[in-house]
Amino acid sequence: MSTPQPEPGLASVKRYQIPVERLQEGMFVVELDRPWLDTPFLLQGFLVDSRIELETLRRYCQYVYVDLDLSHSALADAIRAAELRDEAAAPAMPATAPLHFDTVLDEKSAAQPAAMRPVRIRADVKISRQTRERFRDFIRATAIAAPQAPRHATWRRALDWFRPGERARAAKQMRHPAAAVRPAPDLRLPDGIELRHYADRTQVESELPRAREAFGVGARALDALVADVRQGRVPDVQQVSGAVDQIVESMVENPDALMWVARLREEHVQAYQHGVKVALYLVALGRHLGFPRPELANLGMIGMLADVGKTRLPNALLEKPGMLAPAEYNIVKEHVRLGLDALASSVRLAPAIVEGIAQHHERLDGSGYPKGLRGEEIGIYGRMSGIADSFAALITARAYANACAPQDALMNLYEWAGTSFHAPLVEQFVQAIGIFPVGSFVELSSGEVAAVLAHNRVRRLEPRVLVLTAPDKTPLAEPFERNLLHRTKTADTVRVRIVRGLAAGAYGLRLRDYYAHEAARAAEPALG
Repeated sequence: MSTPQPEPGLASVKRYQIPVERLQEGMFVVELDRPWLDTPFLLQGFLVDSRIELETLRRYCQYVYVDLDLSHSALADAIRAAELRDEAAAPAMPATAPLHFDTVLDEKSAAQPAAMRPVRIRADVKISRQTRERFRDFIRATAIAAPQAPRHATWRRALDWFRPGERARAAKQMRHPAAAVRPAPDLRLPDGIELRHYADRTQVESELPRAREAFGVGARALDALVADVRQGRVPDVQQVSGAVDQIVESMVENPDALMWVARLREEHVQAYQHGVKVALYLVALGRHLGFPRPELANLGMIGMLADVGKTRLPNALLEKPGMLAPAEYNIVKEHVRLGLDALASSVRLAPAIVEGIAQHHERLDGSGYPKGLRGEEIGIYGRMSGIADSFAALITARAYANACAPQDALMNLYEWAGTSFHAPLVEQFVQAIGIFPVGSFVELSSGEVAAVLAHNRVRRLEPRVLVLTAPDKTPLAEPFERNLLHRTKTADTVRVRIVRGLAAGAYGLRLRDYYAHEAARAAEPALG
């Protein structure tokens, strides 16, 4: 049986959330309730065509999302029939309709219990309503940064977020930022770490040349190391370490510059430069938490080196659609050990780096690998690297999946917080890279599409942006910069704000096509 393939660049609008106990053979699975790389299904999108695949999904997941257009089963046919009846009977949905709505199948049409409630979702949205509401509550409560408090208190502000009653108190505290900061649970930081506060010391425009050079040096060093590991040579870890030092220096001055350069490079990035992006996200998170520079360098090394062991795996396994056999999945899990073994032949890594690499696929609920660690068995570096690695994977286009919009990727992390990932660290990660990360596309309340240029560290939802299109989404011949923080002085003009984030490539836009802004011109990397 041939596996139906989705058209490149297109997404079906008929995706349903299905409990795994209701899943049937013949359904095309397009999304899981956990990161794909945490399961034997490494590539997103496959047709369930065996009992073994059904049982495996039921072991790893509680629910999945299926694409009706690519599915052929009795249940899929029943859902389609019910949908047609509902559409024929109901008026057209207004443009302001909610993103999610329930479709209840009656027993006659579905031959399934009425309690089963598949959820039809928009093609670019796969996050539960509860997660969206919780995420929006958190963003509202942290949209305006409080005056600088002692660093150990500031970064712990949200750590009690999920305790009963804490949400309202946290929101009240953010409305009155002078209120005392409550003590919070310890994150099990390494002994002897003295946290500090980092302020932006340069403007993003002036930092771009150094950021561009740092990214290029990092990419070249990682490519060279990967080539060494693949050929069985002793890898030059010291070269990577020197590159990470340059990345840290630039990120300490102003992290927005390197984030912009990374987004410009995405269309040309090679497979193993994924590690450079993970390094950037880890350093950004560490900087936000207040880690000293040596620890920031350790975080950068973790990001760069975590997946080096994959170079010793057969490409056929990494590129196989559908489910890996148990033996194949066990081989893939070995990439963690293989990477550490290869690196150990070059230099003795710091314990923090080893921990981060060894644990970047471990998950709080014990579903990760290679050791199946749970909860506090996973160290701070392992928890941080798991979050950064998963985020980088979500916003990167893959063989069977378009890239997620960064905001949807962050909400996916929220969906998995408490099971796969440490919830307080997920919150800190959101604040570190921003709800609208630098370089991401956003739609404005004016209808215009823009790219985020730089964050506002105080009012987090009002960044500087580069406006790329007119309100009707027609690309502008000359894009222009707008600072959303600044209010217009004309009484008849409504203040422009961001209404939603967009995935890379939205409306056919490419960030590299826009060089009118001097920041973009300065950040353009040389392509060999």
